[in-house]
Amino acid sequence: AQQKKGYQLFKDNKCATCHGGIILGGRSFEPLGLKKDFNFGEITAADIGRMNVTKEERDKLRQKVPGLRNVALTAPYFHRGDVPTLDGAVKLMLRYQVGKELPQEDVDDIVAFLHSLNGVYTPYMQDKQ
Repeated sequence: AQQKKGYQLFKDNKCATCHGGIILGGRSFEPLGLKKDFNFGEITAADIGRMNVTKEERDKLRQKVPGLRNVALTAPYFHRGDVPTLDGAVKLMLRYQVGKELPQEDVDDIVAFLHSLNGVYTPYMQDKQ
């Protein structure tokens, strides 16, 4: 029940606008900070995002939207790796991308939904020779 409520909150808060499709994301580059300035302190090369590759000004600060399959297994979060928990990542996205804060119970429900996206995770292993 909690995971279903979290899925509904995920949709109601427009998370599926970017995190859609079969892997819930991974198909676009979007600017961080639609509702509030996302940059904390000095802008790093990682913050420049897609512009590092394309050299196009329009791509400045655009980051790849990650797929959310197995997201609970891939901490830390964001391009800087500076958000250690899924709870923190959900709160940050709500604040900076959606422009709102939700009660902790709702955040917990979204996190429960995200945990439901876990499958069998096999880390990349180099060939053993």
